[in-house]
Amino acid sequence: MDILTGLMIWAAEALTLAALLWSRWLYQRDDFYLSWGGGFALHGAGVALVALRGDIPDFVSIEIANTMALAGMGLWITGLLQFDNKPVQGYIAIPALIWVAGMFLNPVREDFSNRVALYNGAAMVGYAIMVGLLLRHNGASRTTRRLMAGFIGIQLISSGVVAAMSVVADAQSFETSPNAAWLFFPAAFCFIAGIMSGGKMLTERSEEKLKALAVTDPLTGALNRRGLIDEFHGLRSVDNAEKPLIALLHFDLDSFKQINDRCGHQAGDAVLVAFSKIGSTSLRGRGLFGRMGGEEFASILRVADMVEAASIAEAIRLTLKHQTIIAGEHRIKVTVSAGIALATVDGADLDLLLSAADRALYTAKESGRDRTAIDTGAEASIVPAADRQGEEEGPSDLRANHQVAALKRLAALGKR
Repeated sequence: MDILTGLMIWAAEALTLAALLWSRWLYQRDDFYLSWGGGFALHGAGVALVALRGDIPDFVSIEIANTMALAGMGLWITGLLQFDNKPVQGYIAIPALIWVAGMFLNPVREDFSNRVALYNGAAMVGYAIMVGLLLRHNGASRTTRRLMAGFIGIQLISSGVVAAMSVVADAQSFETSPNAAWLFFPAAFCFIAGIMSGGKMLTERSEEKLKALAVTDPLTGALNRRGLIDEFHGLRSVDNAEKPLIALLHFDLDSFKQINDRCGHQAGDAVLVAFSKIGSTSLRGRGLFGRMGGEEFASILRVADMVEAASIAEAIRLTLKHQTIIAGEHRIKVTVSAGIALATVDGADLDLLLSAADRALYTAKESGRDRTAIDTGAEASIVPAADRQGEEEGPSDLRANHQVAALKRLAALGKR
């Protein structure tokens, strides 16, 4: 097989793969499919134009063709960045820009061997960028990404060998390039192996998305009940002597049905999403936040004592209370009630925590809503709140005695 025939086969494979990726985009609508498809389309068209040298003007088969092929490599890099949910950076254009800049130099533009060296040098830069992106990611598909990086690394070395051999032999055409044909075989192998690795990466990504969907609430993006249950067991296994307690914070939006009836379900959904963002932001790095169903949410976290748990619950409650949620023409003010249950890590049982937090939440609702209550075993006590200082919630002495008793019981719980 001569080198020009190999180039046409390579181009046909690239264009076919572009069509497959674009058809996949029509189904899934992920931007990286468009970028990768565009990359293979540009690369394949550029290689095809190179193969037609002698039948088309040299400017098209040299300057334009190689620019297209290297621009396609830039789109491959773009697809990798999009695949990893990273912003697209200007360095994606480096391979094509190296070629364009080099062609302004007469010794390069007028000499075949120098053009081959320039193209392969630019390609090496593109391959190096892709290898770096693949190896820098430490998340899912790590093994597959390393395998793919290895195949691209072989392609990088192959490009370097081609460049060196062309310069040393001072080749003046594809036909006179030393051993150029056999270098297509490792390139073709790496091309196919890279596609297979990429397919495995896509499969693993789909599996990860399915797993995430199984534990994620589709409306708010927070964990669902199953997700919270799964994460609870992981939280128990964490060794953290400074935070010996597990706290479960149970939230319920006050008068949520009235919001739906008065403003419509879209407004109600906006409230749910807004509260989920508040909860997730408040707990970032400290615990887990999820939607239990309807207007009920929960958080599970490790805490040092009751005061820390109550402070976090109150921060979430007050943040929501002071926020105006805009949903269309509606400006909505909403409050939330919270119930807290705590247990030592060794003795924590999720069902018991849920029951205790639910009892505390009921107490908060019965005491007037828009407040936090803590279950202390025999009863639940309302947390003194900064936004209700001076309000009468009952006989002050009795209320104080309840709070002191609650503090003592919770302090004893933390020392077990």
